Amino acid sequence: MRIINGKWQDDNEQPVDNFNVSELLEIGENVKKMYGEDITYSRINLVSAIKSLTPKQEDDLAYILSQDGLMAKLAGY
Repeated sequence: MRIINGKWQDDNEQPVDNFNVSELLEIGENVKKMYGEDITYSRINLVSAIKSLTPKQEDDLAYILSQDGLMAKLAGY
């Protein structure tokens, strides 16, 4: 699930319906667990992206995030 042009769509670019609404609700719950009521598009996108990672990609992301200064270098700061 992700927001495209202000509308929720699943990975097949289909709008939310009875078949995929559970995925949307799960993302919403996870965002609220992490950030409380301070929800932004960036935070929704972050949780959605993390949810779609493979275990290996999660390990790689965790490594990147744990390295001091590496995120700033990757972002061009």
